[in-house]
Amino acid sequence: MKQRTVSEKLGEFIYKLTYQDLPEEVRDLTKLRILDTLSCAVAGRDLPHSKIASRVAQSSNGKSTIIGCHKKVALPDAVFANGVMIHSIVQDDILSGLVHPGSTVVSAAIGVGEEIGASGTEVLTATVAGYELVGRIMSATGRFSVSSFRPSPILTTFGATAAAGKLMKLSEKQLVNAIGYAASLTPGTPNEVWWSGTMEGMFQAGVSARIGILSVILAKEGATSAPQALEGKDGFFRCWGGSTAKMEKATENLGQDFVISRMRIKAFPVCGANQRPIQIAKPLAEHKLKANDIAKIVERVGTGATSYAGLDFAGPFETQFQALMSMQFCAAAAVLDRPVTSAKFFAEHYNDPEVGELARKVELMEEEGRSLPLLEVHTIDGRIYTTGEEMPDRSIYMPNKENMAGKFRLLCTDFFGEENTSQIIDIIMDMEKMDDVRKLTAKLKG
Repeated sequence: MKQRTVSEKLGEFIYKLTYQDLPEEVRDLTKLRILDTLSCAVAGRDLPHSKIASRVAQSSNGKSTIIGCHKKVALPDAVFANGVMIHSIVQDDILSGLVHPGSTVVSAAIGVGEEIGASGTEVLTATVAGYELVGRIMSATGRFSVSSFRPSPILTTFGATAAAGKLMKLSEKQLVNAIGYAASLTPGTPNEVWWSGTMEGMFQAGVSARIGILSVILAKEGATSAPQALEGKDGFFRCWGGSTAKMEKATENLGQDFVISRMRIKAFPVCGANQRPIQIAKPLAEHKLKANDIAKIVERVGTGATSYAGLDFAGPFETQFQALMSMQFCAAAAVLDRPVTSAKFFAEHYNDPEVGELARKVELMEEEGRSLPLLEVHTIDGRIYTTGEEMPDRSIYMPNKENMAGKFRLLCTDFFGEENTSQIIDIIMDMEKMDDVRKLTAKLKG
């Protein structure tokens, strides 16, 4: 008997998955993923890269909503613009400290759901399928063999494909072909953007979401793809991970262990690698030190913690992206008691002269076996202030209802108003009762 390919097993899973298959916890977490991603989009809608994406999208006409915009556009364009906006403040959700599924999965699920008039349960089920594909392909690929590529936009194309394919009611065979196109069309995105501080990283999520839609459309129209697009001798796993050694992880406990249960949120609008360091550094602000009081800051981190593109950068800071990636900038800003929970701070004050001065005094030291960052502030007059070794509060990274509703109110009330903000939260939390997701998208225009 012919052995089934990884794509065939995943295609069957997507095809057969129903809302009834989802545990109650997974259903609730999925609603919170939608709430979270939409809050990020609203918060970043006026940033320069979001405005560019919206203008480009508005060159088309259609039935799909761009968040915060009254003009309806074509589905691929709406999905592109919304994906960009969700990722725009770099505070969208994160998996394994590396990948951001929400920006592509939710933009695709909401976009296609609106296009076809899908029910709330259909959109929720498709969203779960999208997260599954991202997490499972990531686990099966393993560490990327070339570190200069950015994993998130490469992997999240699968999520948009799965969500869109489920909603467009592709057959099992068509879903297999769509997965093959996601594997072959997904963009190879170099990480140089984080050193230059330019905008490419913001558009990548939108492009990946759009490619996911295209992969589904091609498959639905009859386009075929390689049966072993993932595990073949020249397939996706070898291309990006260098081997097929972990390919079984793509289907391990499929339908029992849900990826969405492993998602974490960002407490701060910066790179995932800077979340814990900022959290640990913030208490040092109580000493009310100025940059000219400080001789140096030593930030001790684990082996390899500074190797990702853009992290070990002490300036000069010419864009917000350089600032939010830089371990030196983030540590300095936290010690100086800057509003590091605010995306507006990084967007408008990346060139803060005092933070830039102190960032140049931050020394990054990698230490074997260290799991938690440790910061030491050495003053000009010989005092040393240090953070403790105790485990910081992890609850701020947990996607519970309290955190997500609070974040949505914080980021969205100024735009939607208090009444509409509360209504949108209620709509999403009762999404299983919704017969048409357009009742939600109608509210997102603002």
